[in-house]
Amino acid sequence: MNINSFDWTIILPAFLAGILVLSTHVPLGAQVLKRGIVFIDLAIAQIAALGVTCASLMGFDPQSWAMQIAAGTAAVLGALLLTWTEKRWPEVQEAQIGVVFVLAATGGLLLLANHPHGGEHLRDLLSGQILWVRYSQLIAPTILAVIIIAALTLLRKHIGQLGFYLLFSLAVTTSVQLVGVYLVFASLILPSLAVRHYANN
Repeated sequence: MNINSFDWTIILPAFLAGILVLSTHVPLGAQVLKRGIVFIDLAIAQIAALGVTCASLMGFDPQSWAMQIAAGTAAVLGALLLTWTEKRWPEVQEAQIGVVFVLAATGGLLLLANHPHGGEHLRDLLSGQILWVRYSQLIAPTILAVIIIAALTLLRKHIGQLGFYLLFSLAVTTSVQLVGVYLVFASLILPSLAVRHYANN
């Protein structure tokens, strides 16, 4: 196949989705490694996925704002819970994050157990559908990415623990629906892990 005859419009929405995800995940991932809470991304992503599952079972359109609000609400509640647990029992925060992840994953499995398309829905949430992303799906993530990048840039030294968790939960909310739980984890951790000896922050 000739590269000049390749239709780039097929892959362009997926490429843009990947750039959007990385634009927020790389700086947030650096903070995750710095704070030593590596599995928070999996926990918040799984909570956001649980919100998406609940909204889907209630009949919301997957591309609707109601779905975004449901996922965002679930992720923010998860962030607030983890902020509280870190203040209450900071010495076991990573274990608490693991427990939250397992509970959210189990809740999702139970909700989808008798759903006729449960297996397909679960696969989409875990591995994502980035190759089938449409331009219309990138509007909300673009707005959110601009807000998150602005907050991380302008308020970097004043975000605090709660602010970090909230920004993190909002970033993960849209990312889960675009790329799935696995790519959310990979895009948050792998870039920061690869350059950890060169980072100057």
